[in-house]
Amino acid sequence: MKKILNTGLLIGFSGLAVLFFFLDPAKHTLFPRCIFNSITGYYCPGCGSQRAVHSLLHLDFAGVVSYNFLFIPAFLLILYHYLHPLFNRFLGWRLPNVLYNKSTPWIILGVVILFWILRNIPYYPFSILAPG
Repeated sequence: MKKILNTGLLIGFSGLAVLFFFLDPAKHTLFPRCIFNSITGYYCPGCGSQRAVHSLLHLDFAGVVSYNFLFIPAFLLILYHYLHPLFNRFLGWRLPNVLYNKSTPWIILGVVILFWILRNIPYYPFSILAPG
């Protein structure tokens, strides 16, 4: 069952990657708008992530950072989560998984909340954190 689920997720994410590669979320109405931003006018921590995915697939790292500054650290954390067991198994490393530390979720939550607050301050240098 786990193999079927992983295969389904891989197919689903691959399909989304192809969609995001060929269609720019900034130009197509197919992609949903942020509900939080539509209602309040403020940016949530995820605002700009769809455009950041499109930029990342085109290897436009400056675009990724301009759309959502937190996207690259989040992407690297997810990549670490999946590569960590592979490094330990195939390379014989004994790296601890820092994501399963007791304080890690609290640190991530604190960073996300701080980012959420700072990106909505309309003054320089905080205005740089706003998408696009």
